[in-house]
Amino acid sequence: MTNTTQFDPVSLEIMWSRMLNVAEEMWSTILRTAVSTIIASANDFGCEVLDAEGRSLAHAYRSMPVFNMTMPNVAKEILKKYPIESMHPGDVYMTNDPWMCAGHLPDIAIVSPVFHQGRFVGFVGNIANTSDIGGSLDTKRVTDSYEEGIFFPLCKLYDKGEPVELAFDMFRWNVRGPDMVLTDIEAQVAANQVGARRIQDFLDEYQLEDLSALSEAIRGRSETAMRRAITELPDGVYTNEVFTDGMGDPLRIAVRIEISGDEISVDFDGSAPQIDRGGLNCTFIYSRGHTYYPLACLLTPDVPVNEGCFEPISVRAPEGTIINATFPISVGSRTNTGWYIHGCIFGALAKALPDRIQSGNGLMSSIRTYGTEADGRIFNAHLFVGGGRGATSQGDGMGQNMFPSSASNVPVEVFELNSPTLIVAKELITDSAGAGRHRGAPAQRVIVGKLPSHPDPLNIYFHPNRLSFAPLGIFDGHPGTKTEVIHNGDVLSDDPSSMTNGYVTLENSDDRLILEFPSGAGVGDPTGRPSELVDRDVKNGLVSEESAKSKYGHDD
Repeated sequence: MTNTTQFDPVSLEIMWSRMLNVAEEMWSTILRTAVSTIIASANDFGCEVLDAEGRSLAHAYRSMPVFNMTMPNVAKEILKKYPIESMHPGDVYMTNDPWMCAGHLPDIAIVSPVFHQGRFVGFVGNIANTSDIGGSLDTKRVTDSYEEGIFFPLCKLYDKGEPVELAFDMFRWNVRGPDMVLTDIEAQVAANQVGARRIQDFLDEYQLEDLSALSEAIRGRSETAMRRAITELPDGVYTNEVFTDGMGDPLRIAVRIEISGDEISVDFDGSAPQIDRGGLNCTFIYSRGHTYYPLACLLTPDVPVNEGCFEPISVRAPEGTIINATFPISVGSRTNTGWYIHGCIFGALAKALPDRIQSGNGLMSSIRTYGTEADGRIFNAHLFVGGGRGATSQGDGMGQNMFPSSASNVPVEVFELNSPTLIVAKELITDSAGAGRHRGAPAQRVIVGKLPSHPDPLNIYFHPNRLSFAPLGIFDGHPGTKTEVIHNGDVLSDDPSSMTNGYVTLENSDDRLILEFPSGAGVGDPTGRPSELVDRDVKNGLVSEESAKSKYGHDD
């Protein structure tokens, strides 16, 4: 075969699947070899295969979506800084630049060039959320990127297979728990080594010189599918706005979506100006990723995402806003803004796609502990907890789900094993799900304590979503619930603006932090819900008999 090969549909399907499997094997390599809870348990990482021009061909199905949307930008920046003739087998590039990569410093991109028969043929890469990047643990108090941790411009981590010791030393002396951080980074490097070998084997098997022809075919098919899906929508302009918690003062996200023929333009003009503290700002690369992903979910859910999917989509956001923040503004908690973008887009397209959009989402939150055990060992653990997912016109919300993230709920046993923390309870909350013909997923309550054996006070670091704005229902569905934060009986979330610290301290083993994470909203009039489904929810303890009558009009 040569680069001018035209692939028949069956061959293309097989070869496309092979590329997806390469990315999946890379993903599994990281999962098996990483050690931190945020990567090995929460699965906060993604893997990608890219062609020689840095364009994405395939990503692992379980990858963090926004990482896959931003990885091509990193690869293209590598090509700008490092000419192809300067690349060698064994080179590994790295950056955590939020304006180039994935929006905040803990997300580290590790990218390796792939060579076949002495020629550069593409990249394999991954992005993972490191367990620590230095900087302040209290993300609510930071005022710029300099306080958020160590910033690595695009650089080499390995040069011809040899480690660049300066880069490794920067980690050793600037992050908490460097052994954990560096072990995870080596897991990322190992995944790229696996991916590179599999691509070389693939090219040998199919007698291809490089990936260019396959890339063109895959991206072309995907672009065609996206353009076809767009043409099925009514032309027009669709607008919406949503509000986030901000730092006590709500922040506006505004969107204008124009559909014209087989193209979509998305404009975030009118969104709030960037904010000078709390890390709530999004870099444009990150916001664009959170724009592409929900549109792919709505329009081409059956097409494996690659760069061709987004050729018909243009995104704009004015500089200096929370959607397109400028360096060196703080961006560490950008999920508290970026995770609202999909809801703004869904709301705008409700009239165009009433059968596909999702109601308000409970979103994910996380808590973190860091400190020293009684025996001197450092602990550094993250507990990811999904909120209830919003319902759709097709069915109920899908449980405690992380959408628009693909991260996993961390098992409490894993969190407790890695932290002197006791999870007293983790339970679904009766009558919390947003009612509707299709109901949202319920909220959940997590009660946190400190192990009696831990002699020191324990700080619980968190920056939760939805303190001020509950997820909204659609088509007469009811809203979900807001986040509740209760510390030793004191309801801190009653006044979100007073929560200026991003942590709570548990002084002794009797102290309790109760976190009630939000539920998903409903879709449709609750009185239209089939009685057998209401009965099932009552039997399962998700809906009380009283609510079955008052909300659903259900009478035994």
